[in-house]
Amino acid sequence: GADTSHTSNTFCFSHPEGLLFTARITPSFSAVLDGTTVPPKAAALASTLPLDLSFLHRCLCHHNIVDIKKLISGNLGTSLMLTSTAKPNPICKPCLAGKMHSGSFPSTGHTNSAPLELIHANLHGPLSVSSRQGYRYWIVFINSATRFRVFFFFLF
Repeated sequence: GADTSHTSNTFCFSHPEGLLFTARITPSFSAVLDGTTVPPKAAALASTLPLDLSFLHRCLCHHNIVDIKKLISGNLGTSLMLTSTAKPNPICKPCLAGKMHSGSFPSTGHTNSAPLELIHANLHGPLSVSSRQGYRYWIVFINSATRFRVFFFFLF
């Protein structure tokens, strides 16, 4: 954990490895950071993955491999040099998931064929602004078989 200490005009924030930062206390009892924070010793931005077509495919938002090859062969990017010649896997799960066209709900296999067999109703309101006639709500009825729609407005 971090430790804090203070004098009459300074806060000190430290860690077992040393001082993290200090803050000066103003006459209005606000603490103002002195200087900048010390960055931790880490190589968080370094990548251990080889720079190959699969890596570029993921980094470029799953762009197609043919265009990525054109980007490299045409020197259209700065410092793009592959460090691995491994062939990309032709099956990219995120790409496949993005191309799936499945319905939200499974089909029941039953359709309504007779008018008035099933009616859907959607009630909306209150509207933030009333109509000229003072209506603030509206409802729509939809016949499932014929898709015929009827709207009604009301005050409520």
